[in-house]
Amino acid sequence: MQQIKTNISKKSKLVIALVALAMVAVSCGGSPPQQKVTLKIWKPFVDSENMSVIIQEYRKVNPNVTIEYTKKNIETYEQDLLNALAAGSGPDIFSINNTWLNQYLDKISPAPNDLYTIREYREAFVDAVSNDMIRDNKVYGTAMWVDSLGLYYNKDLMGTAGIATPPRTWDQLARDVRAIKTQDSTGYFTRSGVAMGMYDNVNRAQDIIYLLMLQAGAVPWSSDGRSSTIASSIQRNGQSFNPGAEGLSFYTSFASPNSANYNWNTESDYSVDAFANGRAAYLYGYSYTRNQINAKSPNLNYDVANVPQFDLSQPSVNYANYFAEVVSKQGTTQVQAAAWDFLKFATSKPALDAYYARDKQPSSRRDLIALQTSDLEIGVFAHANLTAKTIQKYDEPRFDAIFAEVVGNILLRGQTSQSALSRAQTQIGTLVTQRLF
Repeated sequence: MQQIKTNISKKSKLVIALVALAMVAVSCGGSPPQQKVTLKIWKPFVDSENMSVIIQEYRKVNPNVTIEYTKKNIETYEQDLLNALAAGSGPDIFSINNTWLNQYLDKISPAPNDLYTIREYREAFVDAVSNDMIRDNKVYGTAMWVDSLGLYYNKDLMGTAGIATPPRTWDQLARDVRAIKTQDSTGYFTRSGVAMGMYDNVNRAQDIIYLLMLQAGAVPWSSDGRSSTIASSIQRNGQSFNPGAEGLSFYTSFASPNSANYNWNTESDYSVDAFANGRAAYLYGYSYTRNQINAKSPNLNYDVANVPQFDLSQPSVNYANYFAEVVSKQGTTQVQAAAWDFLKFATSKPALDAYYARDKQPSSRRDLIALQTSDLEIGVFAHANLTAKTIQKYDEPRFDAIFAEVVGNILLRGQTSQSALSRAQTQIGTLVTQRLF
């Protein structure tokens, strides 16, 4: 009976959202295309039936626009995209990870100046989106959803250790780890407090590292975005303090045999598996991680909370990762204008409300987050979007590889966090030079 009620509720919500979407369809876009246009859209992850909610409503008021939607395999997506763009046969609208924007600026067209004002865009979308997608007072992309890290926690392991609530600070997390962890005579952790510390066996290790550095106060880039400042020190309470190194030290402490926080090593299971199998009490993960956990262990007694903060007296800092929608510059002016008109419509409040009724995702729009915060599945992640930050990368694979090396330099080669991070800053500078000059 409960399932029937839930299904009815979902259908009712979808009907209401579609009515609202139809009511604003005429006025939501910029300058609707007057001639026949065909738009090709490529996205990973999203099934065509979920996108059809938005596409069908848009075409009701823009029947001269034909939309061909293709869901792409994420494993080959970027290479397929680059090949198609190089051949001049790419899509008109496509998705890029938010960290890829620097790599695609020469391939995409910004929104027409009369489509958004910068103020309107910033008021509509969370800071992670507006800060990523606005360059030189131009909007280069928009987002249908944003995902931020949360802290998954095993209630049974916490209860066994006498812990009533998930940690809210780094210090509380470290305290819990020390209370929960158990290690056998071979060195294998039969129970870990938190699944992190190494790089290769931790899901999205790079994102957790970036989160911790940002929480400690690291400033990744100079004001012009061309120089890495990730290893720079600041003055705090009259003393020199290196926030990036502080974040790295905290992360690697959980895999350092010399640390009281030691609870993870090369013998540990892959982080999501360890959590699902009841061998780790805490796991940093995104909203989609819930599906992975449920598939592996449907009866696991767990929940999710906000990620612990470095200092509760300071504003919260979270970390976001998402795919944004952009418009190819290869199309005619008419096609580009039609593409942007569709994107403004697709990311309007009514359109996304209808979309979320079918494909529940944490919202990219501020005005929908309040409706999501009480949701048991995505509420934590939606709320985190309000204070989430990101790090731009000039070459994502190589940028992330630098931090994989940083972790190895600290744990395996005995470098200090400061020296390993200083080397990383130099390497990042080389990436920027290769991209810009």
